[in-house]
Amino acid sequence: DAIMKLVVIVMWYSPIGIASIIAGKLLEVDSLTDLLQELGLYMLCVLLGLFIHACLTLTVLYIIFARSNPLKLVRGALQAVLVAFGTSSSSATLPVTIKCLEDKLGYDKRVTRFMLPVGATVNMDGTALYEAIAAVFIAQVEGVATDFAKVI
Repeated sequence: DAIMKLVVIVMWYSPIGIASIIAGKLLEVDSLTDLLQELGLYMLCVLLGLFIHACLTLTVLYIIFARSNPLKLVRGALQAVLVAFGTSSSSATLPVTIKCLEDKLGYDKRVTRFMLPVGATVNMDGTALYEAIAAVFIAQVEGVATDFAKVI
């Protein structure tokens, strides 16, 4: 009970601490417009990376291994995709995904009930892409040289 009270206190005061850290960093910035331009390029890079991963890499892998049309899968699971965008959570989307794959696409229940929970837990490739780009962005903002050898 004492630990929970401590956690609640930390949760209530953490926005103040985070805002203070951000304000301190903003005061250290020489040019806010340059920082905003860099942030815009960072966001563009993340979105481009996610687009390439989703539309090229995953599509090609699906075609190679499933030997099926990926558009059929996307059409059948569109409701799950929309819920995923709305909740930003693979686990929250799980019941809808199971329903779409079993009812609309005819996948075997034994496969969906085993593979989808594992995939929702393990599949963090978008997060890994985002974190790698974030590390490079933070290094650039802090003035660390980011040539190819240092990035790798």
